[in-house]
Amino acid sequence: MQESRVTYLESVDGLNSYLRKNFSKSSSIIFVDSNVSSEYIFDENFNTHEILVNEETKNITTVEKIWEIMHSNSVTRSTNVICIGGGVLCDVVGFATSTYKRGANLVLIPTTLLAMVDASHGGKNGVNNNYGKNQIGTFYLPSEVLVCVEFLNSLDKEEINTGLIEVIKAGFIGNNKILELVYGDDSVYSDKNLLQLAIDVKTKITKEDLKESNKRMYLNFGHTIGHLIESDSNYQISHGQAVGIGILIALEISEKEYNLNQSYRKNYMTFLNNSGLKSHYKFKKTRSELITILSNDKKVNNEKINFVLLEEIEKPILKEIDIEQAMELIINE
Repeated sequence: MQESRVTYLESVDGLNSYLRKNFSKSSSIIFVDSNVSSEYIFDENFNTHEILVNEETKNITTVEKIWEIMHSNSVTRSTNVICIGGGVLCDVVGFATSTYKRGANLVLIPTTLLAMVDASHGGKNGVNNNYGKNQIGTFYLPSEVLVCVEFLNSLDKEEINTGLIEVIKAGFIGNNKILELVYGDDSVYSDKNLLQLAIDVKTKITKEDLKESNKRMYLNFGHTIGHLIESDSNYQISHGQAVGIGILIALEISEKEYNLNQSYRKNYMTFLNNSGLKSHYKFKKTRSELITILSNDKKVNNEKINFVLLEEIEKPILKEIDIEQAMELIINE
């Protein structure tokens, strides 16, 4: 199976040098988050377009704007479409690239911790619509992901901590050493070794199961509940915060279902508290409304949902649960 090459760079200067060396300006187009372009200087000789996007504008209207830019700039299948931004922009540009003329050469340069360890890897692209989060999307691997550590310097504490949620998720499902590193050092988030460990967990799984027929669902640990929280809050709760709560609930359920050692949840709760992250969420919508949202989850099949739990650290398991039962578990935790 095709794999994305992952290259690690220390500085934006190094990134600019890498782009100049490896990508022709005449056959490349860059889409950059306008918040990022105001912080950093990129090579002005590249054909660059600023895009401002968030969860509320992560939709087909924004994709159409990108398609229009692609058309106006004569993008072909051999064009290098380079995206510099967070997870939302990577999703949107990835989707636009995968569908415009059935695909160009996609290069992702994630600028947030969450995007570096999760959103930019594995080929999932998509947009939101009235029916839920990422309901419209494709599987389309980037040819390359450039991880530039300097971008982490511009993130605030909340962005770092919510990004660490995805790093911790990788630890729970695939490598306990990650948990030891995160819990043991507040500044470890910028350690290239930690980033690589977390990325390796995801790429190993997606290499075996790109289109989420089985093992890739492990990467949804905490996400089923997290997406429900995001939707219920009208995206006022960030993805990282929501998944953080979702992981906590999944750990509690794992204790009941598989007798998972309580110390894992307690250590994780300590991390949430020390990081100023939420550990509880009170749903606003009615039970019926929440069931409707959950029913539209992509992991639902025949009124049952594949819930990711832990038998043990590094031993995730898919448990098929009736939607009504899942709702009981979520609300009662």
